[in-house]
Parts: sequence; structure tokens; C-alpha cells
Amino acid sequence: MKLYIRSPLEISHYKFISEKITRGVRLAVLADLHNCMCEDGGRHLFEVIDSEHPDIIIIAGDMVDGGNITTPAPAMKLVKLLHDNYPVIYGMGNHERKIFVGEKMGWSRKVLKEGLKEADLKILSDSYKILKDTGIKVSCLDLSIDYFGRVSNPTLDESQIREKLGELDENYYNIMIAHDPQYFEAYSDYGSDLVLSGHMHGGIIRFPFLGGFISPKLKLFPKYDAGLFKRKNSTMIISKGLGTHTIHVRVNNPTELVIVDLDKNNAPMDCEVDKDKGI
Repeated sequence: MKLYIRSPLEISHYKFISEKITRGVRLAVLADLHNCMCEDGGRHLFEVIDSEHPDIIIIAGDMVDGGNITTPAPAMKLVKLLHDNYPVIYGMGNHERKIFVGEKMGWSRKVLKEGLKEADLKILSDSYKILKDTGIKVSCLDLSIDYFGRVSNPTLDESQIREKLGELDENYYNIMIAHDPQYFEAYSDYGSDLVLSGHMHGGIIRFPFLGGFISPKLKLFPKYDAGLFKRKNSTMIISKGLGTHTIHVRVNNPTELVIVDLDKNNAPMDCEVDKDKGI
């Protein structure tokens, strides 16, 4: 028996200003879709995204469901629709990684690869793209599946990120797509200006003043659950995600599309946040 509580979609707007940016860009950030909202081939969700007029689509992982009884095909239809209309940068999530390396994932892996080929898109792994004429560099951190275990995880520090992504070029406004927000200390030590994460599903159940109730690692009231966090010179945005998996419940926890406006200015980096509910 599957219990599913459908949540309204919330659109959260963030604006960042930096002297490193040479041309303004609007990003639509998607995370943790898990094949949800794809009954119509993703058309309705696409129309919501399209109404925000983004310049680039950023996928912060887990568009698909890594279970061995589900298929990535529905999410891949949306990915193709997005990439037919916008540039897309697709970062790795633990569910994509699970499909790529899982022993029992041969069928799902085949469907995922076929879907990506049809969309003419690759999931970036420890790689980057420079957004032309913007002063913005987007790096995609790909952590092994060990980092997403529920009992214990390897440690991650700045030097390990440097081995994966190379030295940080401070001439750019550096964005890191890093699916799991729990390693924010390492991300900020590395020096990324902006980190885009998901994974937490907003904590499944959200309580006023307390935030998200439980993390995918079964930790109660996780420190990094949703929204905006700052450390050193880095800012992290954690999407509450667009879907659910395994336990299909969200309480006081709307699904979320994140819109990020990046603009140039001679002033130090700043941030404005606005939320639009009820889409």
C-alpha cells in the first residue's frame, strides 16, 4: 500500500549580486524529482518552469528513482523537454549514481542511458561548465554511493574536493552542484561562492521553528534541511525537492522549484529571498 500526500508547488526566488559576474543570469534549479509530476510527460511542470523565463536549467540530482522496480523513463521525458528548450546542466545525485553502479540496476541503467542519449545530454561527474560571457563557472561534484549510507559515511574535506574538481579559480563566480548538503563545511572550505543542493526532501515533515524532522540518513532535525545557509564566504541553497520516494509523504512541506537570479554589481555579494506559494 502506498500513501501519497500531494503537496502544492512552491517557487522560491533568490537573488545574488557579485562583482565577479559580468552578465545577469537566471537559473531554474530542480532537485529530487524522483519521477514525480511526470504523469503528463512533465508538461505541467515544464510550463511552470517556462513561466519563470530561466536562462539555464540546473539539475541538482535525483531526477530519477534508484529503486530496481521503477524506470527512469518518465523523468527522462521531462529532461528531454527541458533540454529541447533550454541549456541544461545535470549534476549527479545518489539515485543516478546508484543506477550507474548498482549490481541489480542493469535494466534501469539501460533506460537512463537511452533517455540521456535521446535528450542529447550527459550527467556531469566531477566536471564543470563555464557560462559564456557571464563570469560564472558551474562545477558538478560526484560523490560515491558510500557517502550516502544511512549508518556511516566517509569524511570529506577541502583537499578531496580539490582532487575531484581542481583548484578553485577565484576569477569566476563559482557555483557547485553538490547533491548532499551535509558536507557544507567542506564545500565552503573549498571556497565555492554558491552551493546548490537537495537530497533532504525538506526533512519530510516540517515543524514551525524547528525545521525538517528527519534526514535520509535517519537523523532527527538535521542541521542542513532546506533553504539558505552561509559559512565563511559561501552560501548554500537546499531545495526541498520536487517529489518523494519510498515513503510518499510530505507534511507542511511543499515541493519546491528554486529560481536563482545572478547579477553583476560593484558591491559585495548580497542576497534577496522571496517566496511565491500555491502554484
